[in-house]
Amino acid sequence: MSIEPGNIFERRFQNQLDDLSRVTEEAVGFAEAKGVSPQAVYLVNLAIEELATNILKYGYDDTAAHEILLRLEIDSGTLLLVLEDDGHEFDPLAAPEPDVNLPAEERLPGGLGIHLVRKMVDEIHYQRLDGRNRLTVKLKL
Repeated sequence: MSIEPGNIFERRFQNQLDDLSRVTEEAVGFAEAKGVSPQAVYLVNLAIEELATNILKYGYDDTAAHEILLRLEIDSGTLLLVLEDDGHEFDPLAAPEPDVNLPAEERLPGGLGIHLVRKMVDEIHYQRLDGRNRLTVKLKL
């Protein structure tokens, strides 16, 4: 069974913070227009911001333009979010979980955003395909 074209949002954007902000805003608007609950819209925004910001900050060693793909699919009570990039191979699911019980000043920097996304979504999967990272997040609506 295929997804109706009106239930798919797809944008390719450059590895620039301004482009990420614009595309995130468009994706949130798409989810809201499709009647996605405020809680799910919040999670979509959080996942895009946290995961794509990591791509921008750590994915590339050069200053060249790189294309990142963001895709949302809404079907049968689920929202699927896909992020693809050609940056360094990085499986965020293999990153160690931060010790959130330590006082903030004793914690190692980084990893909290990925931790939050992993804990708040229903499913998350990583693949490295043809030199690209592909992260798929599933939310039940």
